[in-house]
Amino acid sequence: MATALLVDPTPIVRSALRDLLESMGHGSIDEAIDVPTALTLAREKRPELVILEMALPGAGGLDLLRRLRARDPAQKLLVYSRQNPAHFAPLCFQAGASGFVSKDEDITGLHKAIVDVLAGRAHFAREYMQPGSGGELGNLTPRELAVLQLIAEGHSNLRIAEQLRISFKTVSTYKGHLLEKLHVGSNVELAEIARRNGLLAGQESSAGALTAEALPLELNMLRDLVDAAPNPMFVRTIEGRLLFCNQGFLDYYHITAEEALNSGLADARWFSAAVRERISESFKRLVNDGVPISMTNRVEIFGVPRVLHYWMVPYRESSGAPAGMLGSLQDITSSEEHLIDLRDQALVAQTQLRQRTEFYMSSLSELAERLANMGLHPSTPGLADLTGRLARLQRICDLEDGQVPSQPVACELRALIGRSLAGHPASLFGVANNDINRVWVDARLFSEWMASALALFRADNDAPLILRLDISTREYGRLGARLEIRGRMAPLSIIDRSHTARLAEHLKGHYSHESEGDEATVTLELELLLASRE
Repeated sequence: MATALLVDPTPIVRSALRDLLESMGHGSIDEAIDVPTALTLAREKRPELVILEMALPGAGGLDLLRRLRARDPAQKLLVYSRQNPAHFAPLCFQAGASGFVSKDEDITGLHKAIVDVLAGRAHFAREYMQPGSGGELGNLTPRELAVLQLIAEGHSNLRIAEQLRISFKTVSTYKGHLLEKLHVGSNVELAEIARRNGLLAGQESSAGALTAEALPLELNMLRDLVDAAPNPMFVRTIEGRLLFCNQGFLDYYHITAEEALNSGLADARWFSAAVRERISESFKRLVNDGVPISMTNRVEIFGVPRVLHYWMVPYRESSGAPAGMLGSLQDITSSEEHLIDLRDQALVAQTQLRQRTEFYMSSLSELAERLANMGLHPSTPGLADLTGRLARLQRICDLEDGQVPSQPVACELRALIGRSLAGHPASLFGVANNDINRVWVDARLFSEWMASALALFRADNDAPLILRLDISTREYGRLGARLEIRGRMAPLSIIDRSHTARLAEHLKGHYSHESEGDEATVTLELELLLASRE
């Protein structure tokens, strides 16, 4: 008897699966309708078998598959999905599924798949695993597929980034790949492709979008798109009369179908009179220009301030004559407020950092002035060291405050390092690549970094420093330079360590400091540009 977790947004499907598993003698069955709930139950219950649908709200079934497989390589993962098996079976296999069964198959196929998977055997129909069988979505990667599903569900780029735990910029990159691979030019067309391929979670055949009258064939195609859209969506005639809309439109504006259908823009009572007049004028210009629009506006709906992103595109009859406008909206008020909060927090943090920097710089100036006023002889023991450390602290503040501009010049890197070793005559300096030497680098800052790094070691003839420079070529005239310094550590100085690290950051390099006993190794890795020989 195996424990199981059923992940499907449709209650009747979960009920049928539960009945089947219980008839096979399996018990302790848990249920989830989305990815977060499934991950929580999988972590808490540790089921031996997970049966899941691909079309799940949010990040989707492929993301859930990968995360479950990464968490427990031994868990049995069986996909039972209504989505195109020719495309999804290979993707599920790559993501770590143990088997794939289409909901179009007979229940005996699912029964056999459960037996196979629990016995440790893979269950994938051979015809679905052939190359080139994925149809319209066949050349999409699993991550592109997840982004496509979330776009079709109406999520913003920010929300998609949060769902998939990737950056906002990466979402834009994936969206560009989708538009190029699927040969379309808008999110509307992406949503239609997703609907056509069964990507929308919980999408079943429905009664269709609300409509005011019988529609010609081309408008019936639009009606299917409007009905499948997760966001409020509508079609208006060129006079602005609402021809049809989806349930999301009615729910958002808190109106009935009777109130909405055949109503004009002047009847949009959720807007103020001034806004209704402005929208009517804009709609007329849009119809006359015949070009799509997309914008974000702040507006009051029933007196409540909201931030809406909306778009409208013209559609034409088969003859080419203008017929009306297809439009949709997305309420991004919460995202806008979140961005404002983040912006305010960033401004506060910048102000606090600037105040701390000013305090540190003023304190250092005061200490330096008081030290100078003490009238100590230059040969006073420890005076030169103290003065040097104060200067390095001042330099750290300058670096933190961005007051040190970068000034790269073409120079001989080996010679630059060699000159920095003047105070360490016993040092041993080796170079792995003798063919590459002349590079673009900020020589002044690099020399300062060398002096700061060497100060971390003892200048002792009995303990010579060992330096090694490795230079490797990269594409487009770039070089990778890695300088390693090994030797006996000097007494620990937080100031010297911090100074060295900040200089490395300003050189846009990677710095590391490792120690064992009284031995230390300092490494600086830089990406440089090759300079031509003079």
